[in-house]
Amino acid sequence: MRLLDKEYAYVKRYRQIVDVMIRHGFGYLVDRFGLRQSRSIREKLFGPKPLREQLLTLSEAERLRLALEELGPTFIKFGQILSTRYDLVPGEYIRELSKLQDTVAPFQYSEAKKVIEKEHGKKIDEIFSVFNPQQIASASIGQVYRATLSDGKEVAVKVMRPGVEDVIETDLAILASLARFAEKHVKESKFFNPVGFIDDFSRVMRQEVDYSHEAQNADRFYSNFAGITTVKIPKIYWEYTTKHVLTQEYSEGIKISDIAQLEAVGLDKKKITIDLANAYLKMIFEDGFYHADPHPGNILVSREGVIIFLDFGMAGHVDPVLHENLANLIISIQRNDMNFLIEALSEIGLVSDAGSESPMLRIKLEDLLNQYYSLSTRLIDPTAFLRDLIHIFAKTGGKIPSNIMLLSKTLIIRDEISRKLDPEHNFAEMTEPYVRKMLEERTHASYIMKEVAKTIWDFAHLIKVLPRRVNHILAKAEKGTLRYELEHQGLENFIEEMDIMSNRLSFSMIIAALIVGSSLIIQTRMSPSLFGVPLLGIFGFFIAGFLGIGLLISILRSGRW
Repeated sequence: MRLLDKEYAYVKRYRQIVDVMIRHGFGYLVDRFGLRQSRSIREKLFGPKPLREQLLTLSEAERLRLALEELGPTFIKFGQILSTRYDLVPGEYIRELSKLQDTVAPFQYSEAKKVIEKEHGKKIDEIFSVFNPQQIASASIGQVYRATLSDGKEVAVKVMRPGVEDVIETDLAILASLARFAEKHVKESKFFNPVGFIDDFSRVMRQEVDYSHEAQNADRFYSNFAGITTVKIPKIYWEYTTKHVLTQEYSEGIKISDIAQLEAVGLDKKKITIDLANAYLKMIFEDGFYHADPHPGNILVSREGVIIFLDFGMAGHVDPVLHENLANLIISIQRNDMNFLIEALSEIGLVSDAGSESPMLRIKLEDLLNQYYSLSTRLIDPTAFLRDLIHIFAKTGGKIPSNIMLLSKTLIIRDEISRKLDPEHNFAEMTEPYVRKMLEERTHASYIMKEVAKTIWDFAHLIKVLPRRVNHILAKAEKGTLRYELEHQGLENFIEEMDIMSNRLSFSMIIAALIVGSSLIIQTRMSPSLFGVPLLGIFGFFIAGFLGIGLLISILRSGRW
């Protein structure tokens, strides 16, 4: 019974998604992703109904934003993540998707109370001495209440919306099936790696509906910023935190983008900008762990000028490999060394294999080196450099790893906030001491010895495994089981065109056979008949005519005739 309920929910949600997309003018996407079975015969033949009058004045990007907002939490978050992929998504869509608002009608306090009591196994008045039933923030995944613990500490309690996990799991299953279909049938999608993108997105969404994951992130930030007076991370109260309920220190402040309010209380905007930049420099270069969702609603400023970070559901990592190769990128610029740049990009994952880059990519990278060569490190802004690098790979058909995109988008959002506070803000100048330190570490004897030891270890490992691998290849060759995989490049369009042509030719032959067969039947004068003409022949002509009109419409709609 549970399986049937799940299938019913899947089909119902599937149809709802199709209806919303068609209503907002995206019927062509419904067609492209193989969702025709959910559409009427009229729409299949003549296309979707005209848009409602209020949507006619909106751009396609605006209509997409409205559709995603209507579809709820999974699709809102999907749009927000798409807005970080400026390597894949046009600028107009980036701007609109960045406006996505996670605002829905709040759920009742009685439902929140049930969730809290179920999670803790106690009555709510046994957990909190005071619990304000009026929510202070509401979103599609959960909402936040203000409460007081028994020891008098004020806390913010985030409660997950009942049933949201089932909705998200259904949506993820639908998105995964669409991604598989796109990768198989929509040739343009291969560049976007839809299956891999949805896998990454599913991982993010499942973390979003597990508040213990967000609490762990917050705890790590709290530890990293211990003793830093310019930044505050609200403390997590683990004894009151579960998968569906998160309890943390209550913090009040002014939204960092509210310039008028910051000025009204006499805060120094330049100092706030510097403190925010230093916080991110510490997170990226020292901790290797950064707050990856820095939109203004997640950053407050206290009346004392302390920056308060909120919402730790999305965090980014700068692992040792990425950290080292960010330094290598700077070194390659200073040396004007193309080969070293390519090696660093290969280690990061921007180039699949060093030496396999295209001539066009090398030309673009040469231009980048010339642009930054001879500049002092205090003039190389990591935000601009990463953005330029990603634009090069986007234009040359390269694939950008999600961790690089997340870091780049985080820096861009931080830069937008900082420039609103201080138009003269110079992030490159603040980054210079960290870059210089990274470069100086390369000259230390300890680093050199570490690299030598690593090289010796890699070489020793290669000598150890090489005979075994050669023997393995020879054994397969001897048994006749050695296989080669060849990938055709540039034949996809030809294959698709041939497939369409063969299908139309087959369809035409069937129509011709119906016409010939019906003509022969009419010649027999068989019964039953209408006005002396055999009904079976008339029926055959009718079917042939219907199929012929359908084929003609298909050819005309394709635009290739």
